[in-house]
Amino acid sequence: MKIHTATLGVVEATPESFLTLPEGLVGFEEHKEFVLLTLSDYEPFRWLQSFSDPGLSFPLLDPSGFVSGFEPALGETDRLALGLEPGELHEVYAIASVAENGVGVTLNLRAPLVVNPRKRTARQVVLADSRWDVQHPLVTQRSAASTTARVANGL
Repeated sequence: MKIHTATLGVVEATPESFLTLPEGLVGFEEHKEFVLLTLSDYEPFRWLQSFSDPGLSFPLLDPSGFVSGFEPALGETDRLALGLEPGELHEVYAIASVAENGVGVTLNLRAPLVVNPRKRTARQVVLADSRWDVQHPLVTQRSAASTTARVANGL
């Protein structure tokens, strides 16, 4: 299926990449249907693209590869909302923000996106753990400028 986006152009998506966020995202509660895109030009980033608004997309990263010890504890309410069975695996993503100059990247570790891949549902989980910041610095050196610039241009 071809999806027209304002930031990424026309992209291809399969039904396996579709996600439902019954509660939406914080600040974007009215948007419930998304696609989780993996685009080789933007790796290691993934994109959460709204179906209802071509201009609404979020760059995501799997924080486990970048932030040591980040393993958000899910409460029973979150597990039930996601339809996760005890011990069932889930995916965790952090919404990334790229500085206007394309050099710095921060991750929202306070409110990660948790995905149940079996049900294709997701939920933004706001963590009470104060160790995790809304703007956790990830990239601050010029050596990362090319990747972050590509992401910034897609924003």
